[in-house]
Amino acid sequence: MEILLLILTLLIIKIDFKKMYIPNILNFLFLVGVVFYKGNEIESSVIGAGIYPLPLIILYGYISDLLKKDVIGFGDIKLMISIGYLLGYTDFYDLYFFYFLAFLLGGVYGVVLLIIRKENREVQMPFSPFLILALYIVLWKGLWKKIVDLHILR
Repeated sequence: MEILLLILTLLIIKIDFKKMYIPNILNFLFLVGVVFYKGNEIESSVIGAGIYPLPLIILYGYISDLLKKDVIGFGDIKLMISIGYLLGYTDFYDLYFFYFLAFLLGGVYGVVLLIIRKENREVQMPFSPFLILALYIVLWKGLWKKIVDLHILR
Protein backbone atom coordinates (compact mmCIF):
# COMPACT_ATOMS: atom_id res chain seq x y z
CA MET A 1 0.00 0.00 0.00
CA GLU A 2 2.90 2.35 0.74
CA ILE A 3 4.14 1.97 -2.84
CA LEU A 4 0.71 2.88 -4.21
CA LEU A 5 0.54 6.00 -2.02
CA LEU A 6 4.07 6.96 -3.10
CA ILE A 7 3.16 6.56 -6.78
CA LEU A 8 0.00 8.65 -6.32
CA THR A 9 1.93 11.44 -4.59
CA LEU A 10 4.59 11.43 -7.30
CA LEU A 11 1.86 11.68 -9.96
CA ILE A 12 0.25 14.58 -8.10
CA ILE A 13 3.60 16.38 -7.93
CA LYS A 14 4.35 15.81 -11.62
CA ILE A 15 0.94 16.96 -12.83
CA ASP A 16 0.84 19.96 -10.50
CA PHE A 17 4.26 21.12 -11.71
CA LYS A 18 3.21 20.77 -15.35
CA LYS A 19 -0.39 21.97 -15.27
CA MET A 20 -0.78 23.82 -11.95
CA TYR A 21 -3.73 21.52 -11.31
CA ILE A 22 -4.40 18.40 -9.22
CA PRO A 23 -6.92 16.09 -10.91
CA ASN A 24 -9.87 15.20 -8.68
CA ILE A 25 -9.44 11.49 -9.46
CA LEU A 26 -5.90 11.53 -8.02
CA ASN A 27 -7.07 13.38 -4.92
CA PHE A 28 -9.89 10.86 -4.49
CA LEU A 29 -7.64 7.82 -5.06
CA PHE A 30 -5.12 9.21 -2.57
CA LEU A 31 -7.88 9.70 0.02
CA VAL A 32 -9.22 6.16 -0.52
CA GLY A 33 -5.69 4.75 -0.28
CA VAL A 34 -5.01 6.67 2.92
CA VAL A 35 -8.28 5.46 4.48
CA PHE A 36 -7.42 1.84 3.71
CA TYR A 37 -3.84 2.33 4.88
CA LYS A 38 -4.85 3.77 8.26
CA GLY A 39 -7.35 1.02 9.01
CA ASN A 40 -9.03 1.33 12.41
CA GLU A 41 -7.36 4.58 13.57
CA ILE A 42 -10.50 6.54 12.77
CA GLU A 43 -10.87 9.12 15.55
CA SER A 44 -7.58 11.03 15.26
CA SER A 45 -7.63 10.57 11.47
CA VAL A 46 -11.04 12.18 11.02
CA ILE A 47 -10.04 15.04 13.32
CA GLY A 48 -6.82 15.46 11.32
CA ALA A 49 -8.77 15.47 8.05
CA GLY A 50 -10.86 18.31 9.45
CA ILE A 51 -8.10 20.36 11.08
CA TYR A 52 -5.17 20.12 8.65
CA PRO A 53 -6.98 21.87 5.73
CA LEU A 54 -8.11 24.83 7.88
CA PRO A 55 -5.07 27.10 7.33
CA LEU A 56 -5.34 26.63 3.57
CA ILE A 57 -9.08 27.30 3.67
CA ILE A 58 -8.33 30.59 5.42
CA LEU A 59 -5.77 31.43 2.72
CA TYR A 60 -8.21 30.42 -0.01
CA GLY A 61 -11.15 32.33 1.40
CA TYR A 62 -9.97 35.39 3.24
CA ILE A 63 -6.48 36.19 1.99
CA SER A 64 -7.54 35.68 -1.65
CA ASP A 65 -10.35 38.19 -1.16
CA LEU A 66 -8.03 40.63 0.58
CA LEU A 67 -5.38 40.45 -2.16
CA LYS A 68 -7.92 40.15 -5.01
CA LYS A 69 -6.13 37.14 -6.50
CA ASP A 70 -5.90 33.40 -5.92
CA VAL A 71 -3.18 32.53 -3.45
CA ILE A 72 -3.87 28.79 -3.24
CA GLY A 73 -5.75 26.29 -5.36
CA PHE A 74 -8.66 24.24 -4.11
CA GLY A 75 -6.88 21.04 -5.16
CA ASP A 76 -4.30 21.75 -2.46
CA ILE A 77 -7.10 21.99 0.11
CA LYS A 78 -8.56 18.66 -1.03
CA LEU A 79 -5.08 17.14 -0.85
CA MET A 80 -4.76 18.38 2.74
CA ILE A 81 -7.86 16.41 3.73
CA SER A 82 -6.02 13.22 2.75
CA ILE A 83 -2.76 14.33 4.35
CA GLY A 84 -4.61 15.26 7.55
CA TYR A 85 -6.32 11.87 7.58
CA LEU A 86 -2.97 10.13 7.11
CA LEU A 87 -1.14 12.11 9.80
CA GLY A 88 -4.06 12.24 12.21
CA TYR A 89 -4.33 14.92 14.86
CA THR A 90 -2.07 14.46 17.86
CA ASP A 91 -1.26 18.00 18.96
CA PHE A 92 -0.86 21.54 17.69
CA TYR A 93 2.93 21.19 17.46
CA ASP A 94 2.69 18.55 14.70
CA LEU A 95 0.27 20.70 12.72
CA TYR A 96 2.49 23.75 13.14
CA PHE A 97 5.65 21.79 12.23
CA PHE A 98 3.99 20.42 9.09
CA TYR A 99 2.90 23.83 7.83
CA PHE A 100 6.19 25.44 8.83
CA LEU A 101 8.03 22.88 6.69
CA ALA A 102 5.65 23.21 3.73
CA PHE A 103 5.83 27.01 3.64
CA LEU A 104 9.58 27.04 4.28
CA LEU A 105 10.23 24.61 1.42
CA GLY A 106 7.89 26.52 -0.88
CA GLY A 107 9.49 29.82 0.10
CA VAL A 108 13.01 28.55 -0.57
CA TYR A 109 11.88 27.26 -3.96
CA GLY A 110 10.27 30.63 -4.73
CA VAL A 111 13.43 32.54 -3.80
CA VAL A 112 15.50 30.22 -5.98
CA LEU A 113 13.10 30.88 -8.88
CA LEU A 114 13.45 34.62 -8.35
CA ILE A 115 17.25 34.47 -8.28
CA ILE A 116 18.06 31.84 -10.91
CA ARG A 117 15.27 32.31 -13.45
CA LYS A 118 14.88 36.03 -12.86
CA GLU A 119 11.14 35.47 -12.45
CA ASN A 120 8.93 38.31 -11.35
CA ARG A 121 7.07 38.12 -8.03
CA GLU A 122 3.76 37.43 -9.77
CA VAL A 123 4.80 34.00 -11.08
CA GLN A 124 2.59 31.13 -9.95
CA MET A 125 4.08 27.97 -8.54
CA PRO A 126 2.51 24.72 -7.39
CA PHE A 127 2.18 24.15 -3.65
CA SER A 128 1.31 20.44 -3.53
CA PRO A 129 4.94 19.31 -4.02
CA PHE A 130 5.89 21.13 -0.82
CA LEU A 131 2.87 19.79 1.06
CA ILE A 132 3.82 16.25 0.01
CA LEU A 133 7.50 16.76 0.81
CA ALA A 134 6.55 18.10 4.25
CA LEU A 135 4.31 15.03 4.67
CA TYR A 136 7.19 12.67 4.02
CA ILE A 137 9.51 14.62 6.34
CA VAL A 138 6.91 14.50 9.13
CA LEU A 139 6.36 10.77 8.56
CA TRP A 140 10.12 10.19 8.62
CA LYS A 141 10.41 12.25 11.81
CA GLY A 142 7.75 10.06 13.42
CA LEU A 143 9.48 6.87 12.27
CA TRP A 144 12.84 8.15 13.52
CA LYS A 145 11.30 9.00 16.91
CA LYS A 146 9.90 5.46 17.21
CA ILE A 147 13.30 3.96 16.37
CA VAL A 148 15.04 6.16 18.97
CA ASP A 149 12.38 5.34 21.59
CA LEU A 150 12.80 1.61 20.95
CA HIS A 151 16.56 1.92 21.23
CA ILE A 152 16.33 3.86 24.50
CA LEU A 153 13.88 1.36 26.02
CA ARG A 154 16.24 -1.58 25.41
